[in-house]
Amino acid sequence: MTNDRKKTELLVGTFLLLGLVLLSALIVQFGRFGERFHDSYNMTLIVDDAAGIIKGSEVRMGGAKIGRVTRLPVLNEDATVQIDLSINKQISIPEGSSLGVASASLLGDKMIIVTPPKKLTGRSMQANSVIQGSGPSGLDAIQTNAESLSRDAGELMAGATKTLANVDQAVVEIRQASVELREAIEKVNDSILKQQNLDAIDQSLANFRSTTEHWNAFSAELPATLGEARRAIGSMEQAAKSAHQTLSKVDQRVEELAPAFVELPKATAAISAAALKASETMDHVAEGKGLLGTLANDDEVSTDAKAFIRNLKERGILRYQDGESLHPADDPRNRFRGRRR
Repeated sequence: MTNDRKKTELLVGTFLLLGLVLLSALIVQFGRFGERFHDSYNMTLIVDDAAGIIKGSEVRMGGAKIGRVTRLPVLNEDATVQIDLSINKQISIPEGSSLGVASASLLGDKMIIVTPPKKLTGRSMQANSVIQGSGPSGLDAIQTNAESLSRDAGELMAGATKTLANVDQAVVEIRQASVELREAIEKVNDSILKQQNLDAIDQSLANFRSTTEHWNAFSAELPATLGEARRAIGSMEQAAKSAHQTLSKVDQRVEELAPAFVELPKATAAISAAALKASETMDHVAEGKGLLGTLANDDEVSTDAKAFIRNLKERGILRYQDGESLHPADDPRNRFRGRRR
């Protein structure tokens, strides 16, 4: 009885010890006590939004855990968030890698994702580096895109609603325009398309047809008319050439008469002076002044002048005689004067 009890206590104690050992192992494993015994180096990440990041959040690269967040994020003076990271010393982050906040699960847990560059340079980021974080990735990027799409969809819906309202308004306007068009057509049918107006249109068409026939007849005679017009134009051109030649000759004659035109004022002045002298002479004659005035106004002088001129004609200058002895009675030349028998 005593041995059975001891065996039972021994088994219970053994199972209890194993349970404590397993519990301790689980506590050490999930409590991350082992990380305290690994060497690491620190880095600082600056992001715009660190929602969901807490102390102990994982840092992953390529899906593998390479570090953790050492303390709660701190808000800086420039409204950015500073996150202190502890990276395993065995892991080197390639230079040019981008670090950002991403969702670890659908439950809202967050972690830090390290994305290496496409082209590796062979160099690594140094310890205590300050890195500017990138935009959201993974589920956060999907969420951000979904939010952007939802906003765009909302804007599209608003635009569609406005467009539909405009379409409704356009439909109403089209209906109103249809009514107005129907009324206009009825007015046209009632006023314009009357039988009287149609008869007038037929008459106008008949007149137009008659005019067309007359025009065709005129068009048939038009070539002959155009020929005559061409001949007339040719004659006019010939006349124009002749007129041009005549004008050229006139210009030449005018150029030849130019010196005479220059002397014309002098001749005109001389003629005017002569006319003035003649006028003065005629005035003197009318007044009886001078020889001509005496001859014209004094009868005795006029008679003597006539006798003198007749004596000169009959006897000449050498045989000049007075008027009383011009025809003496005993002049033998007078014997045969008178009527001949």
